[in-house]
Amino acid sequence: MTNWRDRILEKFTPHAARLTLVADPDNLLTEEDIAQEIQARGFEALLYEDSISFRFIYESRYRSQWQSGSLNNLIVIVRSQPNELETLPFDLLQESDRKLSFSLNELFPKLSYSVLSTLDRNLLDPL
Repeated sequence: MTNWRDRILEKFTPHAARLTLVADPDNLLTEEDIAQEIQARGFEALLYEDSISFRFIYESRYRSQWQSGSLNNLIVIVRSQPNELETLPFDLLQESDRKLSFSLNELFPKLSYSVLSTLDRNLLDPL
């Protein structure tokens, strides 16, 4: 039986996509074990919060790596609902190979979201 982390991590196989956009309203990708495993698989994660600071980091660090061919696995994380992915800048939407969404509602559809959202992530393991 797989746990909730495995259900997320199975989506991140190396070289699956050059750019992946992820809606993560419950901050599941920032959970320590998941973040470490994603990084171990060769992905770099970039949080999209402020458009100006994001653009500076993206242009100065990541676009130049893509042009040189040295970056293949970038995840842009939006801490909002999946429909908010469409509000990202046009160039990201055009460049993106995949759009994913992870939420407590999706992982545990039969359980109360209001209760799940208050639990420590380690308490989700027995569920």
